[in-house]
Amino acid sequence: MNIIEKLMWALECEMTSPPAYGLFHIILIVAGLTLCISLAWLCRRFDEKKNKILLLTFSGVLIASEIFKQLFLFYVIADHSIAWGEFPFQMCSMPMYLCPIAVFCGNERVKRAAYGFMMCFNLLGGFAGVFEPSGVFLEQVPLTVHAIAWHYSLVFLAFYIIFSHRAGHTKEDYLDIVKLFVILCFIAFVINTLLGITVGEEVDMFFVGPNPTTIIVFNSIAAKFGWTASTAIYVPVTAIAAGVIFRLSNLGRRKGKEVQSEECRVQS
Repeated sequence: MNIIEKLMWALECEMTSPPAYGLFHIILIVAGLTLCISLAWLCRRFDEKKNKILLLTFSGVLIASEIFKQLFLFYVIADHSIAWGEFPFQMCSMPMYLCPIAVFCGNERVKRAAYGFMMCFNLLGGFAGVFEPSGVFLEQVPLTVHAIAWHYSLVFLAFYIIFSHRAGHTKEDYLDIVKLFVILCFIAFVINTLLGITVGEEVDMFFVGPNPTTIIVFNSIAAKFGWTASTAIYVPVTAIAAGVIFRLSNLGRRKGKEVQSEECRVQS
């Protein structure tokens, strides 16, 4: 047993998952959302240098925590096997990859799409973990802590982008975000298919098939009509939900500009 395996086993601690909307869950929602949104508001005026440091640090922390999760799964949960079902290409994993793109990419259109995806789609993923905790409250304390911290960090990142106005705000920007979502769904579908063929694992990255989806509501559709039907509904519905967030962020942006204009008028 090597030192990493010993460390993983030292951290092993089983737990009974708390009930959804029990006292612990409600306290977590209130305290977690308050903390995340407040921090995002405090960071809203970061200049570009501080923004780059924040995004790269955020990505680095996510990568480090993902490595820890994979090691814990490998040594403790999967008995020295790779947990292919936890392959880090879920929607909620995307900030690991998109934060560096938002920092280093010279194409402004691509940067806005990266910011927009993290603002819209990752806020959906973060809220899913916050309000539907079946995938967050797990049977191991380390994995539960990891999942809670991960999903609430997505909420922080999304609100930081909303408050700092770094995502695009035009119809074309929204279409670029949806295009990125569709591209990532296709990549996830390829990964799902290849892992099924090569290692015989049923994985469900982005909930797009070809294996039955595990996401609530759509799993019932998949059970009755197949994964193609559930995917055909899931993709546009998710894009529309992201569009609602995009629209609300634009309304907030306009309201903020109106308030600033009024303040300037009064001061003058």
